[in-house]
Amino acid sequence: MAIKIPAAFFAAKEMVFIGYSSRHREFCTMAAQAFTDHGTKVYPVNPNQGDYGVEVFSSIETVPAQPELAYVLTNRRHNDGLAARLAAKGVKRVLFNSRQSTDEGLSAECRSLGMTVAVSCPMMALGKGLHRFHGWLAGVERA
Repeated sequence: MAIKIPAAFFAAKEMVFIGYSSRHREFCTMAAQAFTDHGTKVYPVNPNQGDYGVEVFSSIETVPAQPELAYVLTNRRHNDGLAARLAAKGVKRVLFNSRQSTDEGLSAECRSLGMTVAVSCPMMALGKGLHRFHGWLAGVERA
């Protein structure tokens, strides 16, 4: 049985989007816009230079805010030290896009540093149509 993710998990004044990608620009734009439409200021992060269509920060440390939520789209093999960096930035909740973005060790490390962790595509809570239906099946409450 799926673990229910409450709608409040997705609500934030500010969030950091780890792994904002030019390669997956359409999805990243859609996900960031979904958060923005729900009143969240999004700070995209990617250490690589590229054409992202929006301002992208090179690291978590360069984000000019203390976001309460982090959305992580990167592959877990790129997430060394991520939990400590998020905790140092003041992040309280971490949303990993899928099991490709985290493993039990990384999730446990986040929890040990005081962060609440969930694994879900944000479009399940914030999106429409098929995304929303998928969220309903997965136990994600509508934000």
